[in-house]
Amino acid sequence: MTKGFSATTVKSWFQYRCERKVRYELSTKGELAGIPITKDEREQSWAILGERFEDDVVARLGREVLRPGRDEPVLPEALSAAFLAGRRSEPYAAKLNLLPGRPPDFLRDTGLSLNRNITDLIRREASGTTPGTSLLTVIDVKATRQATPFHKTQVAFYAKVLDEVLKEMGLTDVRVSEHGEIWRIADKETAQSGLHQAEIFALSPYRRLVDDFCANVLPGIAAKTLNRDIDETFFHIYFKCEQCDFLDHCRDEISTARPPSARDVSAVAGLSHEAKRLLTRNSVSSVADLARAEGLSRSAGLGWSLSRRANVLVARAKSLETGAILRTEDEHTYLMPPRVDSVLLLSVDHDPVDDRIACLGYSRVEKGLPVRHPKIKVPQTGSLAHERDVLIEVLGELIADLTQIDAHNRAVADGSLDADPIYAHIFLYEPSEAINIQGAIGRHLDSEAIRSGLLHLVRLFPPDDVVPEPEFRGMHHLPATALRSVFEQLYALPVSVAYDLRQVSQAIAGTAPFAYRPEPAFERPFSSLLSIDVIRALRENPGKSPGIATIQADARSRLNAMAGLITWLFERNREATVAGCALLRLAKRPFLFQTTFNPLDAVDLDLLLACEILENRSGLLEALVGLARPFRRRRDAGRCYANLRFDRDFQGPFQSKRMIFRIPKESQAADLSSSDMDLILHDDSPDLRLNPPLWGQIGCRIVQPGFELADDELCIEISSQVIRSQEYRALRDRVSENGWFIDKAFFDVNSQRAAAFISYLGS
Repeated sequence: MTKGFSATTVKSWFQYRCERKVRYELSTKGELAGIPITKDEREQSWAILGERFEDDVVARLGREVLRPGRDEPVLPEALSAAFLAGRRSEPYAAKLNLLPGRPPDFLRDTGLSLNRNITDLIRREASGTTPGTSLLTVIDVKATRQATPFHKTQVAFYAKVLDEVLKEMGLTDVRVSEHGEIWRIADKETAQSGLHQAEIFALSPYRRLVDDFCANVLPGIAAKTLNRDIDETFFHIYFKCEQCDFLDHCRDEISTARPPSARDVSAVAGLSHEAKRLLTRNSVSSVADLARAEGLSRSAGLGWSLSRRANVLVARAKSLETGAILRTEDEHTYLMPPRVDSVLLLSVDHDPVDDRIACLGYSRVEKGLPVRHPKIKVPQTGSLAHERDVLIEVLGELIADLTQIDAHNRAVADGSLDADPIYAHIFLYEPSEAINIQGAIGRHLDSEAIRSGLLHLVRLFPPDDVVPEPEFRGMHHLPATALRSVFEQLYALPVSVAYDLRQVSQAIAGTAPFAYRPEPAFERPFSSLLSIDVIRALRENPGKSPGIATIQADARSRLNAMAGLITWLFERNREATVAGCALLRLAKRPFLFQTTFNPLDAVDLDLLLACEILENRSGLLEALVGLARPFRRRRDAGRCYANLRFDRDFQGPFQSKRMIFRIPKESQAADLSSSDMDLILHDDSPDLRLNPPLWGQIGCRIVQPGFELADDELCIEISSQVIRSQEYRALRDRVSENGWFIDKAFFDVNSQRAAAFISYLGS
């Protein structure tokens, strides 16, 4: 039987890159039922929203658009032909069914056929370059905030089929435009407004993608055997699958009811499509296979990315196999401080359709208990005004708490208060939540209340040396932590998705009360943030929505779960500290607002100086995060010579010393050279390599000694200042013969000079 497909299949491939989804979409309902494969036939809220937005956009065109009758799903064939031939006065036509009468040339010998392809809109206009010629532009209407590549490939496929239709009709004076258009939700407007913004793009690159797919990919997928006993399709389950109609069928492959040997390797968190393909080629297809793949990182043909992450993935597979919480190779993290007296928790839910905050929650926790009832607000509508009100109310309480903590710590510092200072820190679960709240603030900079509050928010990130404030030097000012990132760095958990608070908190807490256990309406397979179904129901059909009170209760449960996870991390850090290797290493001082730099009133030179210094600090923090990784990962990334063996030394120029080391085979691919000005010599002690003030005492440079070195030899030079330093002398006394390391740290020769020059100009 010929397998039929449409533009939706093309879009599906470029959106999901899933063989299985495409192969299932090429099958009839009867074929799927006979296997059996269950398809979710429920109409999704995002699909309903898309249809409604399209109807609103088309309705706004009024008499300019030729459209089907009230009970007609597509434009009748006669009207479609008349429009394409230029026998209609309307410049637009909606819902044309592009289906050539004969198989198109690009499907010849493939065994595939076309189903109907219904375009949202086609615009006809006179060609500006060729007199007497008409131009047809394919337009797709999407209830989205941005036109994605997979949207554009769908338009390119429509254009490809339209070429075939015009050829079949013999319309030589009509051609398809070289540009396509996506009409999406207008900036600063909601989906309900029906207002659109056109994104125009060149079709040629997307036509090439579609040509390659139809010629080289689709026939191979269609040829995959699919029956009750055999399913040859490749698949991978990850967060994008949440919107797939076949998710329930595929999730059975990673079900905890299966033994590890029969549980698909997709169950391992952090695995990509390509990584799974490479693992499959190396006979690793199940959780048990990966858990036993100890030497995976050294396997040939894995690729750099998978080789670098192999040990982490193996640890996660072991955790799934045993159900135990395991430590990763990372000994510590710079993403979280070891002490926080006042835990400030934020929960941010975002509506991607209206691009608004859907729910904002805040809670202050001290000694494991909320200081007061959490502040959780849901905007009444998707309007900017209601979003602004929620931001002011919830973030206002956060600022009030920080102001109180700031006043307390200043009183302690000046001696007017006899009390301990307060260490404060902000926590979210997902990094995306910080991005969404930043975007929300940016939408309201015309508001006086937001602008004044913004000053306080910016003061959480003091720009170190911008206006010299010695108490803010160093890395301690990093104000917020995304818990997901901490857990991913330090632990392998028996979960299939590390960014799902539900799975992570239940794995950590077990039956403890702080585990997040959502009500059925809020449970998602890959995330704990509010789903688009809940958000859109609240906006468009409140009668079918769980209700604002229930949404607030769900956000409160997530805040409680975050507080429990933070307490658990602090307990593990105390245990590790007693054992001599602390987990949490972000150094912070008692919280104080930055006071002397006002980013809203700053002159241009102040801002220039701020940018220069902040760029410097960003580079330093990035270097520290890299240096905190185990030496094997630093070595495999090419940033470290590990386990060097000291061979000999001799006098260098200007009272320096030169040292010859033997390089073990594993380190010979290191990407370090004589041009690197930021190298440090050490013994892999975290107290040394992770302490920037000490780097000047262990600095070195790779040099050519003036005679030929063997392939496994390396020559470095250390200055007379380093030779005399206390840290280097202590290092030389304690390091073993083959226990030397050279790492790429951080060196910025320009920032200090630029800062001094800008300060000079300002004076």
